[in-house]
Amino acid sequence: MQDDPDNRPPYLYAALTFLVIFAIYVVTLSPTTAFWDTSEYIAAAKVLGIPHPPGNPLFTVLAHVWGMLPLAANYAKRINLFAAFTSAAGAGFWFLVAERWLRSILPTRGPRLAAAFAGIFASAMAWTVWNQSTVNEKVYTVSMLSIAMMVWCMVRWADLPDSPRRNGLLIFAAYLAALTSTNHLMGVLALPVIAVYVLWTQPRLAMEPWVMLMAWVLLLGVSGVLGDSLTVLTHGGSWGNPAAALTYNAAVEGASGIAALTRIGGLLGIVAIAGWGVYKDRRNPLLYVGVLAVLVGLTLNYVYLPIRAAQHPPINEGEPIGFFSQALSDVLNRLQYGKPPVAQRMSPLSAQLGMYWHYWSWQWAKDIGALSSLATGLFTALCAWGLGILITRDRRAGVTAAILLFTLTLLLIYYLNFRYMFTYPNVVPDDREVRERDYFYVASFAFVGVLLAAGFGAAIRATAEWLGDRATEQRRWLAGTPVLALALIPLLGNRVSAPRNHETLASDFAVDMLQSVAPYGILITAGDNDTFPLWFAQEVLGIRRDVTLANLSLMNTDWHLRQLKRRETPTFDPAVATGPWSRSISD
Repeated sequence: MQDDPDNRPPYLYAALTFLVIFAIYVVTLSPTTAFWDTSEYIAAAKVLGIPHPPGNPLFTVLAHVWGMLPLAANYAKRINLFAAFTSAAGAGFWFLVAERWLRSILPTRGPRLAAAFAGIFASAMAWTVWNQSTVNEKVYTVSMLSIAMMVWCMVRWADLPDSPRRNGLLIFAAYLAALTSTNHLMGVLALPVIAVYVLWTQPRLAMEPWVMLMAWVLLLGVSGVLGDSLTVLTHGGSWGNPAAALTYNAAVEGASGIAALTRIGGLLGIVAIAGWGVYKDRRNPLLYVGVLAVLVGLTLNYVYLPIRAAQHPPINEGEPIGFFSQALSDVLNRLQYGKPPVAQRMSPLSAQLGMYWHYWSWQWAKDIGALSSLATGLFTALCAWGLGILITRDRRAGVTAAILLFTLTLLLIYYLNFRYMFTYPNVVPDDREVRERDYFYVASFAFVGVLLAAGFGAAIRATAEWLGDRATEQRRWLAGTPVLALALIPLLGNRVSAPRNHETLASDFAVDMLQSVAPYGILITAGDNDTFPLWFAQEVLGIRRDVTLANLSLMNTDWHLRQLKRRETPTFDPAVATGPWSRSISD
């Protein structure tokens, strides 16, 4: 494999890729909030609140700090910029991965950089990626950035000689995995990449005590087993008494004995590996630094959340007060949603696979009608060609790409276990999802930019090989580059419906709804779209905070009723009211 003379990654070109994509996101950015979860997350960022389970503390902390930057007069727009920035930054890291993996396909630097940019640009303009990057509807752009950073850490780790810096990259990747789990579990889908690169590149390293201990604590931490184990031990009154822990686990949580044994076994495994590590390699600082990095990454879930919840912020869903409390465990495990085990399918797997394909067909040219199918076929073929040539030319990169694609698609589809998609015909509404769920797969749509880059590289290579001796070497590699113009199809094909720069309905609705309520009134809402925008209007815009909002579905929980009772109603200010309420009450 030919490499750049100095083997340095093209960070400057990655930065340029970021800037181009970020500029498009900024131009098409939503000026305010939107429906569904957007308003909840913007308001939670403003007040350092706790949004719906799993609480997403990493997002709220990062977005709160970002919101302090004087980037726009409108707070909602600042948080939307946060989504644009994190998504575009993720694209920059994917560019680095694509360029590195393309070295076995395109030995000439210019065409290689162009192919990497084309692939990443196309995926950044994919409909769901673009649409989610122009309004902070979810926390997934942070997860997308985390996944891209972890993959790049391991790609770069494999290129470095054995050194403290190299070990530091591995520890940093583990830290990122732990940290991103406090944003959303989507980020931990990159964990197989860490395992593949270590086992493929330096398999003996996997048997080092510091690596084994760090990996075991990481797996237990991001899976929730570590936190649940400590919850059971703490609240079962069972420190040093496994029998009491099993009894509490079965009686209070309703969990099986197998689940309880798994939790206790996880803790015993940590003790055993730590003891063996101290016995064999106690002078190695990595034995302690690796575990510490993982535990620090998890602290937002297990330290920040209970502390902040106890301060009763205006948005405090689940009220997870108490270290290793049952309330905290319930929030982190999403108990509120009551989803069945994955073995109990909410709809046939064939329908769930069909849902993904339906969303995949949106990505490449959603706005151009009949030609959309042609674009879907073209980009699907390019991805398949790219994956195939990676496996052929760089087996480690190809296998890693295949495994990551599997975790971001098939494994995720099986785990999410959705009902029939929202537009599925001839199905009763209760058997359908309440909305389209394409955003759950946004990380896969972003990652395939790497495969598209490899596909473009394969096309350029095939053209060069076809020309053979009929052209100079430089011209052979340049002859196939016009194929990169295909990367513009998603930009042109999604330019109408993907941007959000024209959307103000959710904000207008929230303000009008609150202004229609009499002073000190109680407004009962039913779901996300008539609740979250009102939270946004009150906590971010400061509109009619004297109105008490009571969510009908959340009133089935003790914590929401406690919050309604505890709430101190602000004084009505007629100066910020409209209509008949703009006069003072005494009038």
